[in-house]
Amino acid sequence: MVPVPHSEMTRRVLDLGGADWCLGQAPANADLERATWDEIERVTEWLPATVPGNIHADLVRAGRLPDLTFGTQAEAAQWVNGSCWWLVRECPLPISPGKRVHLILRGVDYVSDLFFNGHFLGRHEGMFSPQIHELTHLLRDQNQLAVRLLGTRWLPRDRSCGWVRLLNLIESRVSSLSARYPQRRDTLKCQMGFGWDFSPALPTLGLWDDVYAIVSGDVFIRDMILRQQWAGDEVQLTIEVKLDSSQARAVHLSVSLAGETFEVEPIAVEQPLSLAPGTSRHAITLSVLRPRLWWPWDHGSPDLYRLTIQVMEGGQLLDSLVQTIGLRRLELDGWTLRVNGRRVYARGANWVPADILPGHVTETDYHALISLARRANMNLLRVWGGGLREKQAFYDLCDRLGILVWQEFPLTCAFLTRFPSSPAYLHLVEGEARAIVRDLRNHPSVVLWCGGNEFSPRRNAHLVSTLQRVTSEEDPGRPFLPASPANGDSHYWQVWHEFHPASAYRDDRALFASEFGLQAPPAVTSLRRFIPPAELWPPGPSWTYHGAGLQKLRRYARPFLEQPETTLEEFVAASQRAQAFGVQVAIEHYRRRKAQGVGGALVWQLNEPWPAISWAIVDGYRQPKPAFEVVRRLFAPVLISLDYPLRHYQAGDVLTFDVWIVNDLHEGFEACQVEVVLWDDAGRAANRSIDRVDIGADSAGPVGQASWPLPPGEGWRLTCTLFHAGQALSTNEYDLGVYDDIRPTWKQRLRTWLGNLVTPR
Repeated sequence: MVPVPHSEMTRRVLDLGGADWCLGQAPANADLERATWDEIERVTEWLPATVPGNIHADLVRAGRLPDLTFGTQAEAAQWVNGSCWWLVRECPLPISPGKRVHLILRGVDYVSDLFFNGHFLGRHEGMFSPQIHELTHLLRDQNQLAVRLLGTRWLPRDRSCGWVRLLNLIESRVSSLSARYPQRRDTLKCQMGFGWDFSPALPTLGLWDDVYAIVSGDVFIRDMILRQQWAGDEVQLTIEVKLDSSQARAVHLSVSLAGETFEVEPIAVEQPLSLAPGTSRHAITLSVLRPRLWWPWDHGSPDLYRLTIQVMEGGQLLDSLVQTIGLRRLELDGWTLRVNGRRVYARGANWVPADILPGHVTETDYHALISLARRANMNLLRVWGGGLREKQAFYDLCDRLGILVWQEFPLTCAFLTRFPSSPAYLHLVEGEARAIVRDLRNHPSVVLWCGGNEFSPRRNAHLVSTLQRVTSEEDPGRPFLPASPANGDSHYWQVWHEFHPASAYRDDRALFASEFGLQAPPAVTSLRRFIPPAELWPPGPSWTYHGAGLQKLRRYARPFLEQPETTLEEFVAASQRAQAFGVQVAIEHYRRRKAQGVGGALVWQLNEPWPAISWAIVDGYRQPKPAFEVVRRLFAPVLISLDYPLRHYQAGDVLTFDVWIVNDLHEGFEACQVEVVLWDDAGRAANRSIDRVDIGADSAGPVGQASWPLPPGEGWRLTCTLFHAGQALSTNEYDLGVYDDIRPTWKQRLRTWLGNLVTPR
């Protein structure tokens, strides 16, 4: 990867994105093996296009497709993938003597042929590996860049052996995931696009990430890797630079380090180099005594440095690169993450692509969603393996906001079946994985590589060993997990997928909870924006098309409804209460189990890629559901939690509860006040307890217990608050009238058992 520098200096970065592109449909008899330049002459119509973007989005803007988010109208786009498409633009690239120009395409979706001024530069497969081509010798006064994309109808489908292809077909029918694309695993394309339980079957096409040209001198900096070696309070930085020289020459390589988010005296080193023509790697080191550390936001300041690399010949600057970095130590101790030696309990959520058309997503979109995660007191996002390597802006924002990132490779869900093991497939995996690691390894926010989501590492040992080798070679300083869940990590879906009540969360004894949650519709105002009026109530086909599991929604809403036959508004409110109640039970259970070594809890899911009825706590229009506020309250670094039996209570019953305090901060609090109040159905305080306690740093445990008889009536509530120096550190509340004891029926148990044979969770 060639990072876009933060300042131009001698290097010039020419953005080739924007609305200066044209889109054309290739003729029906297009040669699929290799495009030819004269094929452009046979394109009969050109439409405006935008890059980064997606062909579907261009066709919507041109009126050739309807709004894909409304009702079932995404079905109208299925024809798009039965064609090949051209994206073309004029490129004014002025160049002076002694300068070189390199073209970089950061993300092309998915199989492409690339041309510049009629010259064929090559065919490329892969959504995440960049294409880098030198254009110096091809430049003219007027230049034309053209990319032909093969429709997904012609995606590779022959990388699995015959019996695995049969298993793929069976599994796609039984599990309902990606039913139209049983051979989806033969590519490393974003798997969600093949159809998921929260997104439509809409495989994408386009230049989804940045396209730009870099103008340098005769030496071009192709890549940079930073390695940190710690000894006490000093860190030695080794900066390895890959240089591309057009001829033999003697140069000086210099590196300087300055503060990006703070003021500090810069540190600089340089060394002479003798370059041969072509590419070469060189390392230079510098030491930083008592550096300003990068921390997740709840443990300190996410301080960042600015690293500047320059290649000089005499007094001439040939090329330069500026990158923002963070200095921090990292280890995974079992399922405990340690940053700079401190235990960090992971409070967060699963991140899925922010749009079904990923080319749409901008830095503004990322900022809105990541800011919501930060507002919800999250310190970690798991970038799910059915999604993407996100754009650079995502990781830049996580760096600056102090949000940790668990990054998965784009591999997901092989239950009955397995991923291909052919040499061609493993070669593709290695290339795409190397590109992803090189792209992200200098971001301090990225703390974990994971092979992917919900597949057997044992049955896919060929795949896992490839990924592990790539990460150890390209980024040995970060932990690698073979898959999730595995080895103590849980995806707890007995609640929701297996119809168990929320109290079942308390049965989970995993050391890390990386998936759990319940569906809930968005607000009625949001539903009206994407569900046709005739299908709003009772739910019509568009509900299911947008992900609703209606049988499960009704089951979990039932304890919150006064009568089964209800209105849309009542059903939505009940479903949202059920979601909020479920995540409360789960989060408090997993946070209390910090005392038993649990390393974190990640809600499924933060966001959704289009307007849906899903597990997201923020809907497709970025409106938080009620569960969002519950998560925000429960993910505060300091939590007061009441542990009591979840059962049906009647007047006169004795309620017994333990008061827990969970403190994720590395500072304690002395002489705190704990106040717990039992309210009757008229809003009167029936019982009140006030105790004084000391809270230890980085701790979790009970601090008291009480037993109270319940007063006459029903609808009792418990509230609790932890005060320190007159300020509330944590508040919490409980509705004792909420009781869900509905157990799965024998039919549901049988269906779940059969389903788990294919899709074990």
